[in-house]
Amino acid sequence: MPSLSSKWPTRADHRFILKMATIILGGKVTPRPGEFDRISRVFSKAGGSWTRLFKGSVEDIELLKTVMKVAFKYGYLTKSEKW
Repeated sequence: MPSLSSKWPTRADHRFILKMATIILGGKVTPRPGEFDRISRVFSKAGGSWTRLFKGSVEDIELLKTVMKVAFKYGYLTKSEKW
């Protein structure tokens, strides 16, 4: 069994958000648990369901993508430093 690390989120919704951020935003985001909590709450309040999303609901995946893009655009996600 793999050990847990501080770099890998333990919550399923945080892992999914991190994976989507890597795919959609191309690694331009520094993962922060507080920001992922906010995205999760906004997604739920906008009508999204984590249960449906994990079962493969395309509508919920599209809603999460939209929430994440808006959060990135308006600075609710910490942008990675450019070196």
